[in-house]
Amino acid sequence: MIESRAWLRRYSLSNLLMILAQNPHATDVRPLREWNRHGRHVRKGEHGIRIWAPRFQRSPATAGPQPDRDGDRVDDHVRRLAGFILVSVFDIAQTDGDPLPDPAGPNRCALLSGDAPAGLWEALARQVAAAGFTIDRGECGGANGITDFAARTVRVRADVEPTQAAKTLAHELAHILCEHDKRADLRRETGEIEAESVACIVAAVCGLSTLDYSVPYVAGWAADVTAVRQSAERVLSVADRILAHIDDELTQPELTEPRTAVV
Repeated sequence: MIESRAWLRRYSLSNLLMILAQNPHATDVRPLREWNRHGRHVRKGEHGIRIWAPRFQRSPATAGPQPDRDGDRVDDHVRRLAGFILVSVFDIAQTDGDPLPDPAGPNRCALLSGDAPAGLWEALARQVAAAGFTIDRGECGGANGITDFAARTVRVRADVEPTQAAKTLAHELAHILCEHDKRADLRRETGEIEAESVACIVAAVCGLSTLDYSVPYVAGWAADVTAVRQSAERVLSVADRILAHIDDELTQPELTEPRTAVV
């Protein structure tokens, strides 16, 4: 599930689990029309992967025509959710046509070494700062990073390479955004697994692979099915929240310089 989220950000947790239940080896799942737009075509005889899609109906607006964001008037009907219907999507392995880039990026590596994607540390550091925490680099007592909620600080080991440093910063940011200081009944193991899972997804979407390190650590999560689902929903929500900010910031050239002091 963690690995798949790198290419399934569009789908809900329920649909993600449905896809993986029907095709555990899926690597890139899209609707037929989208494959066609990218120059690929589903092979004859292939069976679709069934997922739930929202069904909307148009109904009269109660307040009459409404302006859109540009101030223009739109029609006097609005769309409302009327339910869900089963639709078919297809994995790339069921298609032929033009090649597509690896959704996880070209730099899939087992070890966290080398340079991180440009601007990733800075984008993560700004989110840490926005949450009211300062960042430093130094000794972490054998860990790669430490979040001190009382002191409002995040520390990342100074002697790790940039790739590992960025992944660790994503892990510590996940502790903050998952509100691990406010959940009184939270087991430490669950908090660490949630944070590592978020970091795994963020890293994968940004073109890094941390699975060789993370999967053995996360494996103990599966002891309780209810806890798995609750944590999974939180993990996907927080990972998508972090990635949305990264997407926004890395498309703005003026935000490429770091704004958070790192010592």
